Amino acid sequence: MKRVLGVILALGLAPMGADARADSVELTMSREYGPQTMMGQRAQAFVEKVASLSEGELVIYFGEGPLTRLRSVNHLEAINADIIQLADSHSGALATSMPLFSISSLPTLVDNPRQARELYRLARPSYEALLARHDQILLYALPWPPSGLWSRKPIAERQDLQGLTVRAYDRNTQRVLLNLGAIASVLSWEPMQQQLAEGRIEAVMTSALGGLTAELNRTLNHYTALQYAMPLNIVHMSQARFEALDAPQREALLTAAAEIEDTSWDAIAGILEETHAQLEHAGVTVRNPLTPDLKQSLSRASISVIESWRSKVGPKENELLDHYLDVRSTL
Repeated sequence: MKRVLGVILALGLAPMGADARADSVELTMSREYGPQTMMGQRAQAFVEKVASLSEGELVIYFGEGPLTRLRSVNHLEAINADIIQLADSHSGALATSMPLFSISSLPTLVDNPRQARELYRLARPSYEALLARHDQILLYALPWPPSGLWSRKPIAERQDLQGLTVRAYDRNTQRVLLNLGAIASVLSWEPMQQQLAEGRIEAVMTSALGGLTAELNRTLNHYTALQYAMPLNIVHMSQARFEALDAPQREALLTAAAEIEDTSWDAIAGILEETHAQLEHAGVTVRNPLTPDLKQSLSRASISVIESWRSKVGPKENELLDHYLDVRSTL
């Protein structure tokens, strides 16, 4: 409750009132990523599909004004306070209170979208059970493109990383890079761009698509497809608000969610292939697949991060990961 009140006071918000129109239901959705991003575009497609399938009887709006300052780490509490009713949250932020949600962010677990989708399929029942404890439901989840390494020089072997100054995007990524011999710092996007321009870092961990959108190819002309991880964005909703909908509205919501999830997962392999082609067209040399030396080194450097995750979750979660690892090679 204290955390909920903190969100309300910090953002100057109040819980949502009754629906604005008697003849339809209006809900508010928070999204951390804007309309220019892949996740923002998928969220827009989702709300449009809901409106179409419900024939305007269920309308979802994206939060405006102070609501734009909500971040994934606030979403659970904001939904329970009825500040918003739906949210598009990065799985890593949900892992703060529910460590299982970081399983998709663990390094070297997936080599391709098929494996990532199977890991999600296996984990989804547990995701749903954890969200139910917060009186929320999972509507759908989508994968981010895998992270790789943008660099000024080619990276083929582990020795190429020795002493390399690299931007990491979280502590786990930093830990893996340090294990590989790099000099890694956790930097958000703006400080990273400044240090890159000043020549203080030589490489950046991010996805091929993210780097291309940010025009990293202007300074970094090598991309190594590490297939580091494919984290998820989770779209979740107030269970009470869902149950308050009538049957056609619930059906529209669930159908739209299933369609967006299926089409997005089906498209991710093509998006990756197209992005790599765009990189080469932009003058970036793409290394894919990895050399055996670099792949093995990355796997060994990731062990401590995976074991740390195992220590934070229970037996069921460890069994889930073990089961996935048993079937991974067949995917």
